[in-house]
Amino acid sequence: MEKGNRIDPLRIALVCMALMLLTLVYVFQHLNYFQGLNAILGGALPGTGAWVFVVNRTARLVVNDLLCMALVHGLFANKNYLRLAFYLFLLEVMVVLPLYLWAKLHWEGTSEISSPLLSPIHRMVVNPLLMVLLIVALFYQQRAEKGKA
Repeated sequence: MEKGNRIDPLRIALVCMALMLLTLVYVFQHLNYFQGLNAILGGALPGTGAWVFVVNRTARLVVNDLLCMALVHGLFANKNYLRLAFYLFLLEVMVVLPLYLWAKLHWEGTSEISSPLLSPIHRMVVNPLLMVLLIVALFYQQRAEKGKA
């Protein structure tokens, strides 16, 4: 978080804001995103349990990952790292989320409790687990690059 030898207050503010908002997403994890989205769309979405489940899980994944991308930007200020976080986000949204939603709705329905088979995938979708692992890997990469220089 340094520019040369100075600490960049904007990056520190971005990191603090992202962490605070991630904490709020966790605290209010049972927030019904479906109701808000349906109100904005004028009640256009079907109110079945599966729709509510899909919208809520998708919204939480998107919010968590966007906040984690802000965290990556604040911590590293490296366009390549942010690009990597974006591609990881796309992988989650395009591959992991649909597979999880299909398996969860097909085998278990909309219950909050996941079986041991789906629990790890549930953690990746509901919590920003992949992004947190990415941040750790980026710190390691940055330290390894500094060690070579």
